Amino acid sequence: MRARPLVLIPALLLPAAGAFFLRAEHLHAVSALLPASVIAPDSKAEAAPRPSPVPSSAQAADTKQGPSATTSNGPQGPSGKTATATNADGSQGASAKTATNADGSQDATATNADGSQGAMATADGPQGPSATTSNSLAGASKAADGSDPAATLPAALIDDGSDDLPDLEPKDVEPAPAPGPKKDVPVLASTARETWVFAEPRWNSRKLGYLRAGAVVERRAKPAGWSSCPDGWYRVEPKGYVCAGPMASLDVNNPVVVASSKRPAKDGLPYVYAMGRFPPPPFYTRLPSHAEQQKAEPDLVNALRKATALARDPSFVAPPPADPLPPFLAGGAMLPPLANTFRAPDATTAGKARIRSGFALLGTYEHDGRKWGMTTDLTLLPLDRVRIVKPSAFHGITLDDATSLPVVFARSKHAFRYTLTESGGLGHGEPVAHREAVPITGAVRKWNGTLYYEAKDGTFLSSEQTVKVEKFKKAPAWATAGRKWIDVSILRQSLVAYEGEKPVYVTLVSTGADGIGDPKKTHSTIQGAFLIHTKHTTVTMDGDSAGDEFDFRDVPFVQYFTEGFAIHAAYWHDEFGTPRSHGCVNVAPIDAAWLFGWTDPVVPEGWHAALSLKRGTLVYTHP
Repeated sequence: MRARPLVLIPALLLPAAGAFFLRAEHLHAVSALLPASVIAPDSKAEAAPRPSPVPSSAQAADTKQGPSATTSNGPQGPSGKTATATNADGSQGASAKTATNADGSQDATATNADGSQGAMATADGPQGPSATTSNSLAGASKAADGSDPAATLPAALIDDGSDDLPDLEPKDVEPAPAPGPKKDVPVLASTARETWVFAEPRWNSRKLGYLRAGAVVERRAKPAGWSSCPDGWYRVEPKGYVCAGPMASLDVNNPVVVASSKRPAKDGLPYVYAMGRFPPPPFYTRLPSHAEQQKAEPDLVNALRKATALARDPSFVAPPPADPLPPFLAGGAMLPPLANTFRAPDATTAGKARIRSGFALLGTYEHDGRKWGMTTDLTLLPLDRVRIVKPSAFHGITLDDATSLPVVFARSKHAFRYTLTESGGLGHGEPVAHREAVPITGAVRKWNGTLYYEAKDGTFLSSEQTVKVEKFKKAPAWATAGRKWIDVSILRQSLVAYEGEKPVYVTLVSTGADGIGDPKKTHSTIQGAFLIHTKHTTVTMDGDSAGDEFDFRDVPFVQYFTEGFAIHAAYWHDEFGTPRSHGCVNVAPIDAAWLFGWTDPVVPEGWHAALSLKRGTLVYTHP
């Protein structure tokens, strides 16, 4: 999904969220930081649409969102049948029609709502940069001058040195500490949702990334300067400068630092996540007394009765075991607010969650017969008013010399392997798990009018039950030795990570629900070649369109590559392999974590986000 613009807060500089709305001062600020060619040819943040990841009905946040592309044979997604996208207003977007080739494979041709034809790609044959797109699509595979970015590398995708940092070490700051065992090293800790790191010790310098509350990083012992920063600018590791003061403390025992000390995991969902139920839960600033709960939750008795009934449902996910009660919550103590967050000193609550909301939890506790979760905003939620998220177990596979493309994924939930019979036909074999990846030889066999792919173990899989992902036929201009890049096929709902011409990872994704329509008018993923310019370990995405409100906190592993479009994990659904986003590329949490650690710019240890002008990993999206 894409991000909605709000107002620019000078202290922030983040791009808007893909597939959702990020707090959009980030989008405005990034527009000021990055060249227009890096953001988008004609990006207008103030005119960005405001989609949401959920349906406009009053259903729970985890229900299937928005308009979707349905296929003539039932399931959504990149099948070889005709898929027409229906928009929320009942109008139709782009449809994907197929044509059968001499070898039995099918091509997919996009037909736009106005009847014109858009991109053509082979649905069962090799995907890749040879696909061309309709000139009517903004940010499409062909550049504004008509050139194909896959054939000739555009200047916007070439490193021009703009990421180079000034060398201040020799004369302006103390030398870096010597390598080796470290003892009593000076540190700096974040006390804010975003504590920005600057290229130079001044506020109007370029922003390199930010720290999240609770993060502790090494610093130099002495300030590098005091420009509009009374407590001093400190050089931090591995680069950049942070202003000590309200947003950053030199004291690791600062109450915010202590309460926020849990760091995000890097191998799946970063935290335990919860989705709000209806009516939305209140945010408490401390563990409340029973009387305070009754005052803040007039329906408390009914809510607890409902929670007890829900706990008997077979799909119920129990909260994790309660953590020991930390000293900062003992005796009714109030949680410290994040920097620049106002809380009345005697307030028991800090408002209520919005309808269709999601939260990341730093800890869970027991108090007064209820279980509670502490959010990354340092508030407390009663867990009987939320649904604990069960992380998706799906993930792609790493590729190497032994296991490489082509690969098929079982699209059907009832897929089987087939074996040759004595009569030369094919018989049912073992079932294949839904979305299981199976390496194939590339050989095909036609039986009863259906193509079957030969697996490397000698069995066969039906083309009607699988989606095939192949290596490109012709290497794109950017597939140079060692260069990392990502290939996203909208029709196949697939993603392949490459190093030069070598594929290293393959998985399924969820792109825009409206297929290959116009991303400016529909929930479609933009097409073209772009550079990742901002990466967030987690970031909040929200929207307030009437009837379509949502507030998803700490969306994991977000990587923006143009406008409000990003590759990111989704914790609110597990339908990877099916189009269902508002334009972003949704990936399963395990895949998102792998990609986040593999792509550039690298987020330094201890940081929460990093920005790059021209050195981000290239993302190529196409039919």
